Amino acid sequence: MILPGVPAPNLAPLLGKETLKHRGDVAYRAFATRSLLNRCTSRNMPFEWTVNPYRGCAMGCRYCYATYTHEYLGSTVAEDFHASIYVKRDDPQETSRRLAVAVRRGERIALGTATDPYQPGEAEEGVTRRFLEQVAQRRGVRLGIITKGAVILRDVELLQRIQERNDVSIHVSLISLDTPLIRRLEPWAPPPEVRLEVLRRLAAAGLDVGISVSPILPALTDREADLDALLGRAAEAGVTRLASTMLFLRSPTREKYLRWIEAEFPRYLEAYRRAYAKSAYLTGPYRERLRSILDRLRKKHGFLRDDAGRQSMQRFPGPPAQLQLWEPPRPAAEPATIP
Repeated sequence: MILPGVPAPNLAPLLGKETLKHRGDVAYRAFATRSLLNRCTSRNMPFEWTVNPYRGCAMGCRYCYATYTHEYLGSTVAEDFHASIYVKRDDPQETSRRLAVAVRRGERIALGTATDPYQPGEAEEGVTRRFLEQVAQRRGVRLGIITKGAVILRDVELLQRIQERNDVSIHVSLISLDTPLIRRLEPWAPPPEVRLEVLRRLAAAGLDVGISVSPILPALTDREADLDALLGRAAEAGVTRLASTMLFLRSPTREKYLRWIEAEFPRYLEAYRRAYAKSAYLTGPYRERLRSILDRLRKKHGFLRDDAGRQSMQRFPGPPAQLQLWEPPRPAAEPATIP
């Protein structure tokens, strides 16, 4: 895992010249790597190892924080993260060796931190599947999975076998029930009803599954009534755990996301610029109000506290200035402000 502010080696020599395939406007290329498992040394993260079977993600989420990782591949265009996907080709023996180390030390593994492990290309490439088959041969693995993809349903039986001998948890990411909005925000991710069905089937299969409302987008997906409806549907699907984070904007994601806001919701552009001018994180009354809303809704719908998700809301520092609350939408002629 490459973390903000940490120098990274030039990865260009690892890139395969072979283009494996094109799916629409997305190109899939080979990427040589020693192992699918990589050590995470950041104290801000509730895990010690990461697994990202791909570099780049075809889901196309406008707010994706991992966009910067393509800079280490020589790309200077933020949108390349969604158009050029690198399929990892690892040494299975080295992946197995590192997996054994994680098990021996009782360390946690996060599958899908900088890319969705069940993005569209997984249906054909199967890199995530091959890693999970290695996990299934072990006992005592501590594994967390985060995805938006419906392809995970292909692996239900495999995940059930893993859960029999290991500690595995799954989070399905869904931030709104507003299908038109989701289509604009996450153009190639499954629509909300599909992801709710994924939650239902995973829960019905006896898997430990939660909903990840991450990130919550100021002015777009943060209204209490909307969050209430979303969590109500998740509870109806049999989900008992909730994780959530707030929008995190660092360059180049910040510039990409603000270009999208300018095109789609121009009334919020200046408010966003001011709110994220000094830090990639929001703090102050807005964050406290949002935490209060989530606590109320967690209790209302019977969700258990998700410690990893709650820690992610608390760990990151923010600017010293106390930002005030976002206002609800105003008429288009009147720009929104943060009073």
